[in-house]
Amino acid sequence: MMSMASSASPLAMASTGGEAVPPAPAAGAAPVADATPVLGPPSTWIVTTPAPVLDIPAAPEAATTETVAAETPAAAPAPAPEVFDTTGDELAGWINEAIRVMRAQGVPVDGGDVRAIRTIIDKESSGDPHAVNRWDSNWRAGHPSKGLMQCIDSTFNAHKLPGYDDIFNPVHNIIAGVRYTISRYGGFDGHPGLKSMLKGSGYRGY
Repeated sequence: MMSMASSASPLAMASTGGEAVPPAPAAGAAPVADATPVLGPPSTWIVTTPAPVLDIPAAPEAATTETVAAETPAAAPAPAPEVFDTTGDELAGWINEAIRVMRAQGVPVDGGDVRAIRTIIDKESSGDPHAVNRWDSNWRAGHPSKGLMQCIDSTFNAHKLPGYDDIFNPVHNIIAGVRYTISRYGGFDGHPGLKSMLKGSGYRGY
């Protein structure tokens, strides 16, 4: 009769403590390393502080190709230059420039005064910016009338605008003549030559 020890399978054998005994490796097989980590005594354990949990915001959504670009307002067209005398001749250019300068300086003159200005120029100098009167009382007194609107030197200097100092410059002369008319007569309605013409009489110098 065979003994229990010789007939029992190694797989069925148990330890004296009742715990299952792992099967013995087959003859000739390489020993299998135990994957269970071996811990030393507690005094050798290293306790690390857990890393803080970071609040990482979600990645921004990529812009779609359908994003509509902001509309750029179209540039406003440049305003057309003011034209007060539309006859288009050289005198018109001088009058237009003089009116623009005076308006910028607050002189109460506008396109409605063009005809009066042209009439004074025509009667005083026939449109010649270099005209000098050599026959009237001003000439005899030694201060002749000069330029488009026939200003004497003292009148010109008293009514010119800063930077417009040439009595023979047509624009400068118009500015001084117009400002003198406004200062002396209150405007073109009070100009003696224009008033005389409205009454059917001839032009009178001012």
